Amino acid sequence: MAIATSFGSSGLVLLHLLRTIEPNIPVLFLDTGFHFPETLAFKERMQGAWDLKVVELRGEHGSPERQAEAYGPHLHSRDPDKCCRINKVAPLQEALEEFDGWISGIRREQSPLRVRTPILEAQLLPSGNEILKVHPLATWTRADVDDYVATHDIPTHPLLEQGFASIGCAPCTIAAPIDDERAGRWPGFSKTECGIHSFGTGDAGRETEADQ
Repeated sequence: MAIATSFGSSGLVLLHLLRTIEPNIPVLFLDTGFHFPETLAFKERMQGAWDLKVVELRGEHGSPERQAEAYGPHLHSRDPDKCCRINKVAPLQEALEEFDGWISGIRREQSPLRVRTPILEAQLLPSGNEILKVHPLATWTRADVDDYVATHDIPTHPLLEQGFASIGCAPCTIAAPIDDERAGRWPGFSKTECGIHSFGTGDAGRETEADQ
């Protein structure tokens, strides 16, 4: 098994729990090339503090500059679904070929598209291999996460204190009301998901525009 996280609070809760079970579990981090500097610094901080086995995944072009050479500048603002497929969905799909399954920190209350998130589900990779996807925190509320973080004195992403409820790539994330965790993602688009949580699940009700 592996865990994938962008080092938000839910992911840190899972990492804290997993360290007591399997401290050497691979931690998949999608290094899109578009992260906030604060995200990269926080990842490095937690990787060192918790001795995490981080595996950095990158898209086919490897950098925003090479992506711009192939598709032109600002692909994220012209076709965010394609940018997500290149830098998130495809590299994760490729990495997951080495595992029987992966663990995610998504929760049902985060958005309408996540409200039916199961604890366990099968996920089909493009190769035809089927793996297991686990959502241990599916039924947790934001208050549950905040309580766990406070109880165990877990550091939190510095941008949370600046009004960001959910933190993704810098060009596609703005500060947003705390009561809607996905509202700050892809402003100006009817898009709240990157696609890594819906490909190959066989659940049309949770399909997002990133996979249509």
